[in-house]
Amino acid sequence: MTQSINTELVKYAYENLNNLPKGLEYEKMILSVPYNCFSPELVRARTVAHEDALDYGAIRLKHYDYDPEKYAKARLDHLRKIFGSVEDDVFMEAPFYVDYGCNVKIGKHYYGNFNITFLDCTLITLGDNVMCAPNVTFTTATHPTDPQQRLDGVEYAKPITVGNNVWFGAGATILPDVTIGDGVVVGAGAVVNKSIPANAVVVGCPARVIKIMQPSDNKVEVAREVGTVV
Repeated sequence: MTQSINTELVKYAYENLNNLPKGLEYEKMILSVPYNCFSPELVRARTVAHEDALDYGAIRLKHYDYDPEKYAKARLDHLRKIFGSVEDDVFMEAPFYVDYGCNVKIGKHYYGNFNITFLDCTLITLGDNVMCAPNVTFTTATHPTDPQQRLDGVEYAKPITVGNNVWFGAGATILPDVTIGDGVVVGAGAVVNKSIPANAVVVGCPARVIKIMQPSDNKVEVAREVGTVV
């Protein structure tokens, strides 16, 4: 049976994301329907993205006359070879890892610490002011429970969407088909397997909401840290 294609999502990807391995298997992949991960165009795209991500760590300040602005531009230019969409003011530590990279859209003022992993078989969308501590993993990928299908290279994926002003603690893992609202804090080591409402603090495995913050909470927290009275 022929699988129908969601033309709106495909149109969005083709018009808004860069470095795409366009074609039927790519379209099936981002649409969360089974696809063949062994298709030549996907194998090539993954391999190039893996190598480009490793090469990012080889960019050296000394190669740009110790000029921080030239160095920062070289790093940003390299990120734009890998990711689908990157704003001007993102900062990514090396190393980081991607599956395809092209399916990741990164908003303004992003900061990613060491060893961030994006398994982006379909779209991973990060809003503005997202912060990631070391070893955070975003994984959209999943596999059939039938072992023969896995051996045959059948995979499918479900998207991850992250709002604005979200902070991920060290070692957090975000699983497929999750939407995280604005202002969320994900505790270190948390495994997020379901969507999280705005302004929640979540911890644990699986992650559970332990608090819904109010706008005044950060003011009180910062005041305590610096020893002032509100």
